[in-house]
Amino acid sequence: MLGTGVGPRRLLNKWRARPSADWLIVVVVLGVHLAWVKWSGSSDLFGKPGREQRLEIYTTGATVVALVGSFVTAAISQYAAATGRRMRTLRTAGPLASQFRRNWVSILSATLLIAGVCLLATALDTTETDPGGVHWMVEGALLLGVARSYRLLWLFDAVIKATDRDLADRSPEPQQLRG
Repeated sequence: MLGTGVGPRRLLNKWRARPSADWLIVVVVLGVHLAWVKWSGSSDLFGKPGREQRLEIYTTGATVVALVGSFVTAAISQYAAATGRRMRTLRTAGPLASQFRRNWVSILSATLLIAGVCLLATALDTTETDPGGVHWMVEGALLLGVARSYRLLWLFDAVIKATDRDLADRSPEPQQLRG
């Protein structure tokens, strides 16, 4: 793709800069899956199990997302408390700082939304076959979680690399461990 100005890395960087793009991904993937289910007549992933199993999926989803949310808040604290030249740049350098803040907020807000949707689904899914399609709402929320999980890994990696490099700048030679 040389010379076109579009490549996988550039596309990935554009996606990272726009957390709202995750919603488009969710709509497209969910739409394609819904169309496939309607066209093929096959049952969908969360529609096939009975009500009790769907409720377990919903509560497990809410629990996992709540746990991830606690890690996110811990990571944000680490990000805010870290010092050093690179971390200062990450937090203050115009578009980069704004991009990091948008991503942190998008991840934290998604964890709250996904947990809420999963818990709401436990109250709304009242029949054995779910004719109202509550499981589609949960599938969409979980797809958002998948997209935001990648953002979370990317942010963790960036913060860890920056803090490690800042730490390395402070000591000219590695400290010897004494036994």
